[in-house]
Amino acid sequence: MSLHIESTEEALAALKQQRVKNLAAAVSVSALGVAMTGLLLYLVNIITFLPDPPSIIAYPSENQGPEEPDTPELVRKATRPSNSPAGQQVKVIASNTPLHIAVPIPDLEQDAPTEEFFTGIEIGDGIAFDDGEGPGWDKPDTDVLSKRCDLNDRMKRITENGGTPQCEEAVVKSLKWLQKQQNKDGSWGGTPQNYKCAMTGLALLSYLAHCETPLSEDFGETVLKGISFLVDQGVKNPVISLVPQRNEVSYDHAVATYALCEAYTFCKQMDIPSIANLEQVVIKAVDKILDNQNVDGGWAYNYNTKAGAHTDLSVTGWNVQALKAAEHGGIRPTKGEIRTALRKAASYCRKCGKPDGLFTYMQEGREDATARPSLVGVGVLSLQMCGNGSDSTARKGLDWMLKNTNQPFNWKANNTSSNLYQHYYGVQAAMNRGGDVWKAYNRAFRDSTLGAQASDGSFMPNGFGGPGGVVQTSQNRHANDRIYRQCLATLMLEVYYRFLPGTGEGARNF
Repeated sequence: MSLHIESTEEALAALKQQRVKNLAAAVSVSALGVAMTGLLLYLVNIITFLPDPPSIIAYPSENQGPEEPDTPELVRKATRPSNSPAGQQVKVIASNTPLHIAVPIPDLEQDAPTEEFFTGIEIGDGIAFDDGEGPGWDKPDTDVLSKRCDLNDRMKRITENGGTPQCEEAVVKSLKWLQKQQNKDGSWGGTPQNYKCAMTGLALLSYLAHCETPLSEDFGETVLKGISFLVDQGVKNPVISLVPQRNEVSYDHAVATYALCEAYTFCKQMDIPSIANLEQVVIKAVDKILDNQNVDGGWAYNYNTKAGAHTDLSVTGWNVQALKAAEHGGIRPTKGEIRTALRKAASYCRKCGKPDGLFTYMQEGREDATARPSLVGVGVLSLQMCGNGSDSTARKGLDWMLKNTNQPFNWKANNTSSNLYQHYYGVQAAMNRGGDVWKAYNRAFRDSTLGAQASDGSFMPNGFGGPGGVVQTSQNRHANDRIYRQCLATLMLEVYYRFLPGTGEGARNF
């Protein structure tokens, strides 16, 4: 006889349930095994195809004369770059793979891109735009910087904003010409008495507007040496100037600060190796501007803050640009708040505005309260940068520009038509506004400026009798006029991608 246990309904159900559990467990274990195998294969693949580590590429300094220039270094720590002995090379960290910030010389025979025009935040001249509503400045955007540095995007912006491929070609030729004019110490311009720091600042702004950084293939060493020159002056002197005793130091320092702030923004936001003492000098320079703002909101010659100081709109305009670039770069000064200073500056600019749209050199009641066409762009751009582009004063200035910009500029004329100082500001203010005022300004300046460029990339002397115009007898003045004229013309042609057109309503207030 055999012994056995008969299966009951409950036992069968329990057995079935257990089999299901076992099957599920087996499936789970199998799936886990497959996943682990896949992960191992993925890791092996990553390890196999890891790129080679970045290499150090050395760019030799160009032999420009009997004396060897001091060559700066890019460093990761806050120590001063050592002046390398003759024969050494400037060290720049670069990858074997092409960097997105490397800007090649374009093939201008290619068709311009036709994709939808990018809208959003843009920087240029340190200005940021938020949904086309004017200067925002609240949130610097690394993506925007990379877009400005992309050749295809730049060409798209040029064509969408009324430019031509010739505009890009002219800018590249100009930067090559400026490269040949750089002094051995990294500066541009004539003797110290002729404001090398301001000329160097304008040249750097021209390169940075085209996204030429210390890592750029063609102009990297040029840019690095220019930045290093200004940083060195900022370390040695209370102001960034070789002529601190002269009244015009408030121009020299402001333009240099403007350029260094924009250079700092590039280095910070695009992960470019830091330049020793750059941040410290920028903070010191911005502190100087904040600490020397007059009670009326403007800035004076020699940064004089005493009663009766020579405060004027021209000096104020450059210092406003420097502060806006500092704010955009996230600079944290120790002598006050940038936005507070800009609010005061906006108040000063309003007081210089006239009902007909013109702006005065000094406020009413001062020794020179003359209204001047050359200052309209200064007043409007300053108000835009201060977040007050929608003010009635700014709108009146733009209306004046629209009414009086009805024919191409006469480069050779000795009048406002050839005043590059006026048009440097006017082009920016018009682009910020967009609409009809920009269309009119673009028609007036574009082709005349392109036609003034010589085959070697330089721009011929214009007829205006002021700085940058008719060549003076002094060789030193001549050198500075050439650089000044070259940079203003270049910055004007770069406006297509430094700015985005506004909605026509101006900027929102802070």
